Amino acid sequence: MPEIHPTSILEGDINLADDVKIGPSCILRGNITLGAGVQLLERVSIKGPARIGAGTIFYPGAIVGYEPQDYKFAPGTPTAGIEIGDNCIIREHATVHAATNTEQPTRLGEGVFLMVNSHVGHDTVVGDRCVIVNNTCLAGHVIVEDRVTFSGGCLVHQHCRIGRLCMLSGGSIISTDLIPYCMTAERNEVVGLNLVGLRRSGMPPSEINILRDTFTHLLRQNLPKPELVEVIAQRMENSEALKHLHKFLVNCDKKALTPIGRNRKKHHI
Repeated sequence: MPEIHPTSILEGDINLADDVKIGPSCILRGNITLGAGVQLLERVSIKGPARIGAGTIFYPGAIVGYEPQDYKFAPGTPTAGIEIGDNCIIREHATVHAATNTEQPTRLGEGVFLMVNSHVGHDTVVGDRCVIVNNTCLAGHVIVEDRVTFSGGCLVHQHCRIGRLCMLSGGSIISTDLIPYCMTAERNEVVGLNLVGLRRSGMPPSEINILRDTFTHLLRQNLPKPELVEVIAQRMENSEALKHLHKFLVNCDKKALTPIGRNRKKHHI
């Protein structure tokens, strides 16, 4: 039977797994499902529609599922809400806002670590095993692929796409599409491959070498996107990493690509 502290308030169609623990002064309202082993430590607020995966832990002051910060969205407008995957960690005062549409929720994948004061905006989709460090803000409609690491204080503009296994250094500002496997610095600048992340992910050395060669080529030429897509297509036959990069580039149709090494004399590839 779920453990619910007597000071907490639950209103609406709320479904709790048998081993859910809800601590003091939590507020749950609406259509909410909490999976097995979910814990709300204290003073957590969740507004439905919301589906929370098994093993996810919320720390004090976390607020998820409330209305998006969008002038066009009136209070009470129907929404697909939020969906948070299994085994996520939602730390103090982190926020995840509900979707502006009724079909696709704002979503965090499995194993996402959302640290203190971080924010995930409406209609944003975050892939599996991403780390979003303190004070990082993702605006609305952002797409983040798997295993991306955002260092502290990063800012991502609405409608941007962030490729898998990227590493954004502290204070990075992104208003463009960021290709997979790379590291960023400052404002809209790729400074090299995320070699540590690639190795930790288990990517074979042969694949990493292919990426290094490709990135060196890109750094020297900084090709326009149509030519870049063609170059990657010519190289990708024996590389799953390049096939994914090619797919990412083909799907980038709203934003420019983040420049590679625009301001750097030395590139850390």
